[in-house]
Amino acid sequence: MPKSFNNDERDIIYKKLIGECRKSWSAVGYKKTAVGDLCASAGISTGAFYSFFNSKEDLFCAVMDDFQQSTKRMYDETLSSPPTKTEICQVLKKLYLEYAENNIITKRHGSDYQSLLNKLPIEWRERHSKNSEANLSATLFSHDIKMKVSKDRAHGIIDTLLLTVTNKDIIKDHYEIFCTLLDCVIDEIYE
Repeated sequence: MPKSFNNDERDIIYKKLIGECRKSWSAVGYKKTAVGDLCASAGISTGAFYSFFNSKEDLFCAVMDDFQQSTKRMYDETLSSPPTKTEICQVLKKLYLEYAENNIITKRHGSDYQSLLNKLPIEWRERHSKNSEANLSATLFSHDIKMKVSKDRAHGIIDTLLLTVTNKDIIKDHYEIFCTLLDCVIDEIYE
């Protein structure tokens, strides 16, 4: 029978499992991330793991939810209302660096990520996709921001720029190139 934990211990272990899973996922991917290794890093037994999560996939959902929440916090901490072009550039550069550091995002079109998605409930996938899209759209394309192009076009431009992170391993100075491209197009998107 797994050990029972008080609320403080549960919170610490939960955060540790999220952090260890995020590191492992970035380093070796979903399939090679082992629950036993995560439990050892968190200092709990494998049996105790199931008092925190129903499955490995539930943990991965929690990691993605945590990533989404931290991204939303970063938007809120960086941007005023309405945001300036300078702030929008800052938040996009921070987001790019987060993506670059976190292979969860950069490898989302690979078979490993697709294997995970195929095991997740449709409701969670739809909610996650909607929340992710809503966070970015509400932040960068709000009604208070004056734009020179349509929201769809602006969204396409920014998505395309952010997708350069998926080639970070083959583009020398990828971050500097992203920044240069962003600085070149920001005035074409926003007034």
